[in-house]
Amino acid sequence: MTLDSPPPLVLLGCGDTLTRLALAEAPRGRRVLAVTRDAPRREALSHAGVHLLALERALASSAGAHVVVSIPPDAGLDPLIAGELVRTGPARLVYLSSTGVYGGARGPVDEDTPVAPDAPNARGRLDAEALYRPLGGMPLRIAGIYGPGRGLHERLRAGTLRLPESGGGRISRVHVDDLAEAIRVVLERGTPGQTYCVADDRPATQVETTSWLCARLGLPLPPTVPLASLHPSLRGDRAISNARLKALGWRPRYPDFIAGFSALLDAEAEEGLSVR
Repeated sequence: MTLDSPPPLVLLGCGDTLTRLALAEAPRGRRVLAVTRDAPRREALSHAGVHLLALERALASSAGAHVVVSIPPDAGLDPLIAGELVRTGPARLVYLSSTGVYGGARGPVDEDTPVAPDAPNARGRLDAEALYRPLGGMPLRIAGIYGPGRGLHERLRAGTLRLPESGGGRISRVHVDDLAEAIRVVLERGTPGQTYCVADDRPATQVETTSWLCARLGLPLPPTVPLASLHPSLRGDRAISNARLKALGWRPRYPDFIAGFSALLDAEAEEGLSVR
């Protein structure tokens, strides 16, 4: 690494989001090291010049690096990872968490909103945040992610989407490319130990988003079911604030679901894919 080159980027748990970040950074000449077991992603990453390593070797290479941890808590690896990072000393550290830690919180939600440790899947995320924050780790509490191949439009096409009879409350979302950019911005400018919520500018109800998608795709509205029968993440009414993240200079390319899904569907049409 020269004086002018950026620190190495170490990506632990390189799923869709971190693969996008890696494929953006590696062609710029940055040294990128990634941990993933997914064969198609490994092929794409290797082709782009990303160095694929086992977890132990990646951790050993993290001294002075920018590190992003995206391994799910149920893997049980966070104590091991945190222990190794104490020893190596990365320059910057981001942990990908979830707005699910707020449980049943309703209305405006930001980083200071009380969390709900007993909410489904929240305990593991909060325990991991607590491990990484003393190391300067910056947890990103991420709203519902959508993008190519993932999101409400895919469930609608598959016929698995159900709407709450009441129409449901507001749900915050973020396009996967905007999330990748948020990670880059926080790595560069975030305050060590600080938490950042990641969401676009406009929360929307499921019925609002689904009605727009159905009109765009020429599909009927899906069946309705009692609100209590849906996953807990779909029963709330939360408007996630992105003000702290915006204070770092981040701006979503897709500020709401209309901009994001329009771009997705337009890209599919250009590629000759079916939108039905």
